[in-house]
Amino acid sequence: VPCLKMGVEAREQFLGPNGLEDAPLTRPNHPLVKYAAAFTQHFDLIAERKSVVSQLREVAKASIMAKFMMESGIHIDEAWFGVGEALNPSCCLEVPQLWNDRACSKIRVQDGTIMKAEKGDDNVHSVYGGVDFGIDR
Repeated sequence: VPCLKMGVEAREQFLGPNGLEDAPLTRPNHPLVKYAAAFTQHFDLIAERKSVVSQLREVAKASIMAKFMMESGIHIDEAWFGVGEALNPSCCLEVPQLWNDRACSKIRVQDGTIMKAEKGDDNVHSVYGGVDFGIDR
């Protein structure tokens, strides 16, 4: 029988030999790792107060159950597919997004003229969110 434990993982993208690559953040003192650990610890409480998190959990449960049933070869009688009635959504079905960008650069002035930025004079840090149920594992 499948079991579900929801959590948050801090990840980062870095420029690798094949372009942008994705990897987990593992430094325990990193602010995003601390945030992810706190969010995971209080996931049920957050889901009680934020309906979108609760709905995300329900979608994850349904996805895991569907995967379990497919992999187990469980046969579902056709009558089960007509049990529920079609519902009109009472809310927006878009996934909310949050992101944070921080950019800084150095300005170089020479003889009263602003010069073009040199490589390494600018820096951008961004934080984005996403969902991966790991169904393909």
